[in-house]
Amino acid sequence: MRMNDVTTRPDPMIPCKPGAEDLEAMNNRIVWMDMLYKLEGRDKRDHPKCGLYTGLHKRHFSTFPGVDEN
Repeated sequence: MRMNDVTTRPDPMIPCKPGAEDLEAMNNRIVWMDMLYKLEGRDKRDHPKCGLYTGLHKRHFSTFPGVDEN
């Protein structure tokens, strides 16, 4: 992938419309957070953070290739 491709394509998680009007971007965020929730096993009753989505994005932000917070 060329660097130009990365900088010109819009991020599917960033809304293009004001507020929560960009339904596609909002749905992408929901899918992403749900995947992280299940990846950590928070859907299991015995998990200490069962039912909580708190901190998932921050914990996994740089886990996947090509993603860097800094």
